Amino acid sequence: MFDLPLHPVVVHFPIVLGIILPFTGLLLWWGIKKERLPQKAWVLVTLMAFVYCASAVVASELGEEDEEKVEKVVAEKLIEEHEEAAELVPWIAGSLFVVSFAGFLRKNPDRVRLGIAIASLAAILPLANAGHTGGELVYKYGAANAHLTGEYKAVVQSGKFYMQNLEKEGEEDKDEKKHDD
Repeated sequence: MFDLPLHPVVVHFPIVLGIILPFTGLLLWWGIKKERLPQKAWVLVTLMAFVYCASAVVASELGEEDEEKVEKVVAEKLIEEHEEAAELVPWIAGSLFVVSFAGFLRKNPDRVRLGIAIASLAAILPLANAGHTGGELVYKYGAANAHLTGEYKAVVQSGKFYMQNLEKEGEEDKDEKKHDD
């Protein structure tokens, strides 16, 4: 079932959580401040930050496992650029998790919660950089080719992959026309 690398699957969890976290934080901050939500509602931010951190660590580890294989297809310098950008994400997510506990302080919790929400919003920038450099590895520099096997690898390297797909689409169109008649 999973004959492809897990890094591209798992990496989407920290990306989604890292983008949703600041908006959840802002909504909860506002709801708690306006007394529409109980103080305990802030636990959602803490839990999201924990899952964000855990998934970022797992994605990073899976990326490390993939590195050697991808280095055969893509220049090491490009991989290192992505690796350096991605290494920040678990640290940032972990920091947000630890700091999110400050939202339960008795003194000035509104300011602290707003600060955490704003910090998590700013944390989207390094997350986006890691995602962008990873996307470039796959779509611009062909890192996915490191995971091709046998006949697929030969077809892609020959340049016939595109032509074979066009031929298949043409055959499917002909079959559909036969069924319509």
